[in-house]
Amino acid sequence: MLGAHDGPKHPGASLVRSRRGDEEVVVLRLSWLQASELLGALSVAEREVVALALEGRSNLEIAGARGTSARTVANQLASIFRKLAVGSRAELARLCALAPHSTR
Repeated sequence: MLGAHDGPKHPGASLVRSRRGDEEVVVLRLSWLQASELLGALSVAEREVVALALEGRSNLEIAGARGTSARTVANQLASIFRKLAVGSRAELARLCALAPHSTR
């Protein structure tokens, strides 16, 4: 759970808190421009991995398409998640939905 001092990791972003039953739900809100800037900070290879991941491909399928190993793809995704401050492919997809052309 986020504390009172915890804020968004992205400048200009905002956190929206709500409750769903006994559970606190926190949503990070970014503008499409902020999302585009974050995705633009990725390398070309990382953007290729993002695009393939958004197609629903597994690490092994991405590796086959890019001529690398599944371990390399896992490492690239971990780096992408760190850079974008997301924790899953679902969060990555939500971020990319704000800036759909930035992964192409």
